[in-house]
Order: sequence, then C-alpha cells, then structure tokens
Amino acid sequence: MTAPARLLHVTDCHLLPEPGARLLGVDTAETLAAVLAQALDECRPDAILATGDLAHEGTPATYRRFLELVRAGFDGPLLCLPGNHDAGGPFAEVLGREQALTLSDWQVLGFDTHEDDRPGARLGDAARRRLVERLETASGRHVLLACHHPPLPVGCPWLDKDCIPDGRDLLDSCAAAGRLRALVCGHVHQVLEAGHGPVEVLATPSTCFQFEPGSTRFSIDRSAASGMPGYRWLTLSPDGRVHGEVRRLRGAPLNIDLSEVS
Repeated sequence: MTAPARLLHVTDCHLLPEPGARLLGVDTAETLAAVLAQALDECRPDAILATGDLAHEGTPATYRRFLELVRAGFDGPLLCLPGNHDAGGPFAEVLGREQALTLSDWQVLGFDTHEDDRPGARLGDAARRRLVERLETASGRHVLLACHHPPLPVGCPWLDKDCIPDGRDLLDSCAAAGRLRALVCGHVHQVLEAGHGPVEVLATPSTCFQFEPGSTRFSIDRSAASGMPGYRWLTLSPDGRVHGEVRRLRGAPLNIDLSEVS
C-alpha cells in the first residue's frame, strides 16, 4: 500500500526585508525560523505549503529572506501562494508561479485569491471556471486545494468580510468536479476546522501572532496557548482521508507591542 504523504503547512509569516525588523513587536523572521526548526525536527515533510502573506512588505528582498529561511533546513518541494499583503510581481519573480504539487496519490492544487493592495479575496467567474477545470483534469486520485483566503467565515466580522465571495457555492462547484477532499488556507491568524458537504476546510495559525477568535474588530490573541505561532501537519492518506494537526511554537511568550496600531 502507498504510504501517506506528509505536508507541512505554514502561512501568514509577514516578513520584513530588514534583519531584526519587528511587526507589532514581533521579529517575524525569528518566529518563522523557530517554527521551521521545530517542525523539521519533528518530521521531514514530503513538501512544504505556504499560503500567503509571506511578506508584510512585498519586495524581492523579503521573498528572498523567506526562501533562505525555508532552504536552510529543507530542500524538497515547496508550493507558495500569495496573500493580500504580498506583491504579485516580486512574489512571482522570487518564488515563481507554480501552483501544483504531486504527492503519491494526491495532487495539491493552489489557486490565487489575492489582489495587490486589497485585503479581500478576489476570484472572478473566469478564475472559478478555470479552477473547476483543473479539478476535473487533476492527475491525483485525491485533491487538496490551497489558497490564502478562507471560503467560510470564522466568526470575526472584520475578517469575514474578506472571505472568498460566494465561498460555499465555490466549494459546491469544486466538490461536484470530483476527488476534492479538503481545502487549506490562511489569512485569519487562527484555527478553523469546518466542513462543507464532503469537503474539509482548514485554516492554520500564523507563524507570527494570532488574532483573537470571535473578535468584532482587530484584536491580538495574547493567550499562552492559542496566541503562540503555529503550523499544521497534514497527513494525506491513500484512501482520501486528510488528518490535520495544529502545533504551536514552544518557548518564551511573544512580546506584542500595539503602540503602532491607531
């Protein structure tokens, strides 16, 4: 029997181009490096999936920093997708436009929901049709979709306004194309584990700081458990099952500084 594939999902790294630079008091490169070190010490994945907001300032230098941090400990397949804080041109220049991975019985299909300088998801009719066509012609027995924005709300109004428009309809169309088992995303800086019909929807915590679950406006989660940087292991079984496990960075609490927030 084919062995399960192991996929490491990281998201919302919010890197800055200058070494030592901080965002809300957090050295985001330091937390990403620590997340990668901890995860890669646990297991060597078959691939790493990074679903957007890799940069907070989308310059080529920032994306080179991301690539250097990943390649310091992992030389395998890497699939990167842009988020709303990313800049499409520099992102593609450094990280490419590759949007698929083949892992044993699975194909991981990425699709782009970002638009430069706009927080909300953008996915027009033509892009939706192309996505369904890609699902219909996918080579794997099972398919995992990956993007930045979630298709379902998380219960935070200030975040939920940025979800993929008509996300439930999109999931229905994709599920009807066959073989879709789950969708993974980022953007919300917190855990989401929900289902829509046969499709699991999984959002993974940020590698830096988290947003307060259930908050009605911008709010940082300061708890020692759910507020810590995180990542998700995805085990993709030959029979089509997806097992996701969120883990948190072990170490000193984050030093959040909200003085720059108006």
